[in-house]
Amino acid sequence: MRALNVKYGPWTTALNDEHRLAQALRTTGGGRLIERIRDPREQAMSALVQKKPVEAVISARRWLTDSVAFGAWASEGEALEFLGDLYRDNREPEEAASFYQRAGSAKKLTDLADQAGDTLLPIGALSEEPWWVLRARASMLSVQEDLLDETHLTGYIDRLHELSVQGRTGKLTDSPTHHLYLQATRTLCNLVHLGSISQAERALELLTPDVQRAPHQYRHTDDAHSAMCLRLVENRPELAMSALTRLFDLAEFGTRKALELIADDRVLHLLGSEEDGAGQRPSPLSEGDKASLQERSLKLAESSQLLATAALASLQPHHELVVARAEQARDRILLRKEPDPGASDIGTMIVTDSYFVARCLPAEDQYRCLEKLLVMAKDSREPATNRQEALAGVRNLVISQSSARKQYVFEESKSFILGELDGSHLDEWTGEPHPLSTFKVNFGSGSLRGSGIRLAVASAEKPEDQSWIREQAVNMLSSDELPDVQSAAVALNQLPKTIVRDVEANLMVSHNNVNVRQLCAVLSMLQPDRFQKAALALCEDKNHRVRVTLAEAARTSPYQTSSTVRLTIEKLSADARRSVRMAVSGSG
Repeated sequence: MRALNVKYGPWTTALNDEHRLAQALRTTGGGRLIERIRDPREQAMSALVQKKPVEAVISARRWLTDSVAFGAWASEGEALEFLGDLYRDNREPEEAASFYQRAGSAKKLTDLADQAGDTLLPIGALSEEPWWVLRARASMLSVQEDLLDETHLTGYIDRLHELSVQGRTGKLTDSPTHHLYLQATRTLCNLVHLGSISQAERALELLTPDVQRAPHQYRHTDDAHSAMCLRLVENRPELAMSALTRLFDLAEFGTRKALELIADDRVLHLLGSEEDGAGQRPSPLSEGDKASLQERSLKLAESSQLLATAALASLQPHHELVVARAEQARDRILLRKEPDPGASDIGTMIVTDSYFVARCLPAEDQYRCLEKLLVMAKDSREPATNRQEALAGVRNLVISQSSARKQYVFEESKSFILGELDGSHLDEWTGEPHPLSTFKVNFGSGSLRGSGIRLAVASAEKPEDQSWIREQAVNMLSSDELPDVQSAAVALNQLPKTIVRDVEANLMVSHNNVNVRQLCAVLSMLQPDRFQKAALALCEDKNHRVRVTLAEAARTSPYQTSSTVRLTIEKLSADARRSVRMAVSGSG
């Protein structure tokens, strides 16, 4: 009864009580309405423990049948979820998805969809079912939208819009906390950029009342609403100004996600920033639109929004407001106190501060901060997290320095790459905690090698130095520290193509790290005929992000006449995922 009352409400002190008429009915002396030699629930559990899946499925189905026949609602939900687990663990994802939907197990359903990869699991209609079933199906749509065709997508978007409207007008049968309405709205935001322009316009209109709110007020749809605006800008140029206007509206009311996206490189490029704009599409905004949005960025920065100030630093680096913030950042770096043995601060503003200094202040101020951060990075009295942030700050600051100073920083980075400076304060709290520990703490990796190799790439200019980095990065790909492996892959991708073109891509194709396989995809297109084996193997990679990277690399490869490139494009053009097909065609 408690489960039923929780599902439908109202939430009162009588959550555990049955309806008064039900309490007056006669009941059995036990918990069963018919006699069986053995309880099917117990039999299913026993078969599962004995690793007899066939017997477990048969008993669980009998358990489910009894539960439905006798109206044992809580037992029915338990049986449905049990059957879903059984089919999932025995390689029947389609059957598992069906039972999870009936049980309303949204989390298990989305996890199953992730595990299924490129297999489109069956999704029932978004109608004529209890709210928990519809909510689970809406959750699943967000995960599998890349596999749906346009016809089905259009229908789902319309139905999600209807559910959102019904939820707002009080006409939707839902949980007391509006689970279905919120999930339908979030999924609508995730999918609407794939629909028609009219559907996108209706979604923007639907969410208009969500913009205004009291100070410090949060809405559960804020993140999806903000992300929808950016997706519409990228996929519907006709709505770019409307979507960006909505994004700034949300930011002005303090929506955190909207503020983060305003400082995103993709939005800054649209507004006219030339920083990191290589390879991006031309902005669909007119000069008047850009000026209007830049003015709004200035007003946000004047309201002491740090993220808005960072965005303004990219757009107008010499504005007096930005320069003042940069001078404050410089002073925080230069006046930072020595580490206190009796106390430790985990996490700093060093990366953000170094960005302001690098973007807005003269080279000499930048170099003073650079030297200060190098000293901090070498100081073993600091926690590893702070030292890693110091190295990231040096990386921001070294970019605009002279060749001589870059060479000096590169030489300093070597000791970090070789692990000679590893060993920091609180290192006993880094890495995975012991499985039997009652109080588990993990401050991340204590290694400085990954941060060092990223710094080396930013400072090295000589081919021989870049070749040395290449060898160190290749060796680092076999590290047990995941952050080091990821940093090494990024470093190799950032090195000049002439330096990395001979790295053996065929040996990376089976690496367990997705970032390394993405690097392999890029390298395979530098010499496609030599690395044909790697390229064709990656066409079948289980992670679609790898295939998207390969598609983009093949589309932009200078060797379009190569049989390997042509075959790769042909295979990826027929990929099950829309994102891969769009990447290979250049429409993504």
